[in-house]
Amino acid sequence: MANVGTQYVARDFFAFESVTVSSTSIGGTAATYAPGTTVTPASPASFALITVETDQIRWRADGGAATSASHLANNGDVIELQGANAVANFRAIRVTADATIRISYAR
Repeated sequence: MANVGTQYVARDFFAFESVTVSSTSIGGTAATYAPGTTVTPASPASFALITVETDQIRWRADGGAATSASHLANNGDVIELQGANAVANFRAIRVTADATIRISYAR
């Protein structure tokens, strides 16, 4: 299990969501990590702090669907994504049972 320390205090966190990870590859909600419209654009998240809860997940951040060949994260693990593309392209799928991930987004 990773420690969440003071290195996150200086980040400009602006949004949070909980996502249920099931048998279909899923990512974060675009309206949450990239809020705004073409009339009032906002900078998308360039960093995401993801905590894994409940059960294991498999994940990737290159835009492909998460599969059994993706990275493994255990209950209690912390995933850090750097860069707007990594945040937008993040996908996860459960290993055995549904899991919950908590995602905090920062600019």
